[in-house]
Amino acid sequence: MRPDNTLPLTSDAAWTRLRLFNYFRISLALFFVVLYFNGWVELLIREQYFNRELFYFSSIAYLIISLSFMLTIRQRQPALISQVVIQTCVDIVLILLLMHAVGGVRSGLGMLLIINIAMTSLFLPLRTTLLFAALATVCLLLIQIYTQLTLSLDQTHYVQTGFLGLLLFTVAYLSSSLSTRLRQTEALAAEQSQELESAVQMSEQVIRNMRTGILVVRQDGVIEMANRAARNLLSNAYISGNTSLDKVSPKLFERFIEWQFNADMQAQKPIQQSHGLPDIQPGFSNIEPGKGKHGRTLVFLEDATQLNQRFQQMKLASLGRLTASIAHEIRNPLAAIHHASQLLAESELDAADAKLTGIIHTQVKRLNTIVENVLQLSRQQRGAPEDLELLPWLQNFQAEFCNSKGIATEQFRLNIEPADTRIHFDPSQLHQVIWNLCNNSLYHGGRNHDAIVIDIQGGFSYDAEQPYIDIIDNGNGIDADTAQQIFEPFYTTSAEGTGLGLYITKEVVESNRAKITHIALPNGGACFRIYFLQQGGAGQPAENT
Repeated sequence: MRPDNTLPLTSDAAWTRLRLFNYFRISLALFFVVLYFNGWVELLIREQYFNRELFYFSSIAYLIISLSFMLTIRQRQPALISQVVIQTCVDIVLILLLMHAVGGVRSGLGMLLIINIAMTSLFLPLRTTLLFAALATVCLLLIQIYTQLTLSLDQTHYVQTGFLGLLLFTVAYLSSSLSTRLRQTEALAAEQSQELESAVQMSEQVIRNMRTGILVVRQDGVIEMANRAARNLLSNAYISGNTSLDKVSPKLFERFIEWQFNADMQAQKPIQQSHGLPDIQPGFSNIEPGKGKHGRTLVFLEDATQLNQRFQQMKLASLGRLTASIAHEIRNPLAAIHHASQLLAESELDAADAKLTGIIHTQVKRLNTIVENVLQLSRQQRGAPEDLELLPWLQNFQAEFCNSKGIATEQFRLNIEPADTRIHFDPSQLHQVIWNLCNNSLYHGGRNHDAIVIDIQGGFSYDAEQPYIDIIDNGNGIDADTAQQIFEPFYTTSAEGTGLGLYITKEVVESNRAKITHIALPNGGACFRIYFLQQGGAGQPAENT
């Protein structure tokens, strides 16, 4: 708070008040000029004395000077306080001259000084305002004495003059006190307004940069605000002030309508989006419950993939040590059983015993594979994604896979458009994912190795605004019922499988903020599509602001 009750010298509000008061001054001077030229002054005053020339020149001077004040106020030169002092002095002098021209105090024009002193208190401290009140009172007495001596009037008005002076002091004190409180209130309001504006800006900044998607939706489904995370989760959709939620995401709009009719509904399954976009888990909160149809709803959008990752990490953290210890304990008796089955196989056995020994050996290897996969899950760590150029990386992988599996290069096709497509993924984990999918095509495709053809196609999907690849084979394909469960742990249709291969693949893909889905092909064969982050780690092109 300022130590005095003056307004800041650079306050726009102070200059505005001074300008408005000058409008009043111009109107008053113009009123006196109109009275003079229409001959109405004699009709309004009852005094015997009327100095026409003094009234005329004082009115014209008042009007001209008031108009000149408009120029100084607009240019703000000289300073505010200097202008207030000059204008107050001009008001006192010219009002006293006009008052003397129409007969002195009894004319009533001296009351205009009260308005002037009251307005002065809005700009000047109390002491200065009282000084002007004293100056005006002294001038009133001098004018009264001069009028009494020069005009030799029978009546004296010293009591009325003294009462007017006392009234000037009273108005100066009260108006100054009120203006001080007014300025303190304005300063407090300005401070609170600034704090509120800062809080609003901070809140907007926090909301816009939150990883959780935020939508503000009216009850009729119109989106009023969406942060960057929400736009990214909704395929960087263009959202203006009158965009309908139904046009952006029909499924989310259906969930919103359902929530309106049942606000206590339990959490539902994530909403699946097309074009490789992440599944979203919505949440709703009514932020204006008392407004009914005119209220607004806050919609929270979470990336369901990331939520699943968090839950999975929590499960792995709690079960990691347990599964690791159990797996190690299982491997010890498995090793003994495996060794015993090998010793039995080396001895002379009949056909039935040899078959049973083979079964033991096969199942021990399967159990050992399951143990290895469980240990891999418990030791799984977050990858270190890098920016990769997709085509050269796949060409190196093609050569390595064909040499390792002994298949012809013609059986492994590559087609990436555009050829300079880049992705954001951990190289070693990408190698694990692609190897597992291609390996499944060889061993679970239902054809001989020399008849299997693996076709990797990809590039940039402009619908999803993400890079992708499709791993396609010409095998027997996956039926619809099985396709719904292939990513679940320990689900397998093979007597030799563990049911953890695709589950681990999905976990690795999602740990790199990518997404893998199975696509049914009309002509048979299996197709797995992976949507990647772009180079730089952005899921979609930058948001248009």
